Amino acid sequence: MKSASQILVQQVHRTARRKVREAVQPGVLWSIVQDEMSTVISDAINQRLQDEQDQLLARASYQRVENDARRRNGFKPVQLKGLLSALWVQRPVLRTQTPPSLLLQSLRRIGVGFMAMLASRFWLRGTATRAVAQEINGVFGTKMSASDVSRFTEALVPDINAWLARAIPMGITYLFVDALYLPVRKSTFTTKQALLVAMGLTKDGKRHLLGFRLGDKESTDSWSALLKELLARGLKRDGLALVISDDHKAIRAAVHDVLGLPHQLCVIHKMRNTLVRVAAAHRSEFYADFKAAFWAASRQDALMALGRLEAKWIKLYPKAVQSATADAEHFLRFHDQPKPL
Repeated sequence: MKSASQILVQQVHRTARRKVREAVQPGVLWSIVQDEMSTVISDAINQRLQDEQDQLLARASYQRVENDARRRNGFKPVQLKGLLSALWVQRPVLRTQTPPSLLLQSLRRIGVGFMAMLASRFWLRGTATRAVAQEINGVFGTKMSASDVSRFTEALVPDINAWLARAIPMGITYLFVDALYLPVRKSTFTTKQALLVAMGLTKDGKRHLLGFRLGDKESTDSWSALLKELLARGLKRDGLALVISDDHKAIRAAVHDVLGLPHQLCVIHKMRNTLVRVAAAHRSEFYADFKAAFWAASRQDALMALGRLEAKWIKLYPKAVQSATADAEHFLRFHDQPKPL
């Protein structure tokens, strides 16, 4: 019979494995980025709006002035469309007519160009505000002015920079890295811009968005820069058990050069790339055989299951079998981790 401590350790391992699988499901990473950044941005906007009202009234929120009809009357929820997903902020209002907020007006004009404003931290640092506005308006079709850029920069960029530079949480055991591609409108066509994202998981399965970097493309240099930034902020190399990613050459090279750690290639990405090569009529059966291999109880069981998959499907779907069995060792690295009791 297992002791209470053994049962707890087993549960921790199961939770960690489940969270890793959840983290690499399609759309999950983008949802995490949106949620995290929405919290950071909304908190910063709420504080700036409070500061804006304090300046308007020429007094702090706790101060009272006799014979002044301009009295605070709580907050009104306001939705800003186009900033990541829809973003709700709390605008302070007065008992009498509340004057327009210049910051909210600027944020509404920024709209879908919000990610471009974040990108300007990397692409256009030191560039004049008018040039930044012209560049982003041309790419994203927004209607920002130089004053909008200045107002946004002065109000929110310090908070964003502080978030990007914050210390890495302790206890990060698994590092998951992936790229999201954001649509960018050029003058006559739409292209994609890479957002490189790093997410950490602790042993108990808690997820932390650690950082991101915007760039023109995924390259070894850009991924190496992101990993070095994480180390400089306190990520413990000796505390990491695995780095998890898709099979991208630039990521693999950066992980090898910067971290020198075991690299677990993402089974979810392999599964998706494999199943598209199988006819719909056989997809469920093929997936069951794939799952039996990559979610097997041990490395030996996994390799035997891959052998059975190959023998069963090689004649009918040779390309799918090649995709499923290629580079298997790098997809089975998790079997090197301590087993649950």
